[in-house]
Amino acid sequence: MLRLRRQYPLLAGALLHAAILVTLFCWAPEPRQVEQAPLLYTIAALWGMGSALNKTGISILLGMLYEDKERQDFVFTIYHWWQALAIFAVYLWSGLPMKAKLSLMLLALGLAAGSYCWMERRLAQRVAYRLPRMPRPRHRASGYRYLEEDDSDETNSEGEETSRDNS
Repeated sequence: MLRLRRQYPLLAGALLHAAILVTLFCWAPEPRQVEQAPLLYTIAALWGMGSALNKTGISILLGMLYEDKERQDFVFTIYHWWQALAIFAVYLWSGLPMKAKLSLMLLALGLAAGSYCWMERRLAQRVAYRLPRMPRPRHRASGYRYLEEDDSDETNSEGEETSRDNS
């Protein structure tokens, strides 16, 4: 199996997105031009590949940094919350010119990649990091996600009795 350091896929996705953003800065597709369709589809496929690398890398990183199962659930919830907030912000700013949107995306990408490289450098130097405090759940966590033997999601796991009448 091919083994890569975790930095490579994440930074490859960021570099791919940066290259596509710069390409879109220099080239704007013309509406209803069939000749440009292959290039446009190639850009869309490359964008999807970059997104796959980034999302996979972030999931691996979050899973590695937060090994506790309860902490992982909380962290992934916050991650998806920020993702939804970003989508909402993009919707609100839909009236901006395309160059401004591309500039904001390139700026956000640069900040994210820079922050990631800074974090990796601190981890390589073995600088102790502090895990953020998080609230304890007010309900008892159970089910298949917590891999508890006494709380599986199998039928009749909640003490429910089902009787079968063969009449």
